[in-house]
Amino acid sequence: MSRKFLPEEVVVEILLRLPVKSLVRFRCVSKRWLSLISDPRFAKSQSKRADNHIQRLLFPTPVGLGSLEVDAPFVDISAVRELFVPFKQLDLRLNLLGSCDGLVFVSHYDHKDFYIWNPSTGEHRKLPDPGISPHPYNEYMYGFGYDSSVDDYKVIVTTFLPLRPSPGYVGKILSLKNNSWKSIKKPDVVFSSFRSAGALCGGAVHWLGEVLPLEANLAILAFDLAEEKFRQVPMPPMLEGEDADYYDISCLVNLGGRLCLILLSLADEELWVMMEYGVQKSWAPMFRIDGHYGPKPLCMSRGNQLVATNDDGNVLIRANPEGRIVESCVFCIEHSPNWHEPWAVFVESLLSPFFALEF
Repeated sequence: MSRKFLPEEVVVEILLRLPVKSLVRFRCVSKRWLSLISDPRFAKSQSKRADNHIQRLLFPTPVGLGSLEVDAPFVDISAVRELFVPFKQLDLRLNLLGSCDGLVFVSHYDHKDFYIWNPSTGEHRKLPDPGISPHPYNEYMYGFGYDSSVDDYKVIVTTFLPLRPSPGYVGKILSLKNNSWKSIKKPDVVFSSFRSAGALCGGAVHWLGEVLPLEANLAILAFDLAEEKFRQVPMPPMLEGEDADYYDISCLVNLGGRLCLILLSLADEELWVMMEYGVQKSWAPMFRIDGHYGPKPLCMSRGNQLVATNDDGNVLIRANPEGRIVESCVFCIEHSPNWHEPWAVFVESLLSPFFALEF
């Protein structure tokens, strides 16, 4: 009696439907499965399947970095994974600078030694030195994202010395395919969201800024990954008129694939979302948060619930679609003194940090 095997294309289709955690284990089943699951084309196909993406939170712990599934109860300690970080030095904390397609952009707390790391597989890649000299008064802004026009991931490192009347600026961009840095032209907007990761949305990385000359109107500064140029994205209309002084903007993030602002007033904390990218009139309120947490949105969880942290980053909250907080938990966060954003969100994936070099 002859042995029967499933056709190769059927095996591939089955494996593509499995969670990344299982696929990492299944690499040990056979040499054939190891070769298949490790193939960059398989990893790319798996990353495009929205039905099996598991979102996880990433945060610094006393011994390294911890991870928690977004939909897991915050108080369930057993749901927290302590991750092995192969490049972490014992005496240095880590800065989480951005994530895209399961790859996380990381540096040591002193803004040296940059890495692209996949927390799901443990694979990491050290980036070349961008050649930006450190300065005790420098403010840093970072970005990381995918440029679909050339099928490449790009890293942005900028530093800003806020001395008036002539602020200093250095900007660099790195292509993972080319593995080399080049300079970025100075924008017409000065960053105001210092020591922060940019919000990736619409093929661009975004930060809050101020239109030159300083102390003028606030602006959203975008860096287009394909054109490799800065541009502005329109603010909500009420932030450009006389009523702008009644609001304060606490943060700018990507929420559910859309650009999102938290607007603070004396009465409310409102979350506004740009429903159609680049269209000013499409800004609309999405949440009004109970209490005064000064929330920093992280992502959306099951049931269209908002997951966010407080301003200090040590309280994780979940709010229902009506804005009522339904869950909160205090976390012991080892916050880097040189970085304002201790939390990051990533999706489980098999993509390699060397992805762009493997084709």
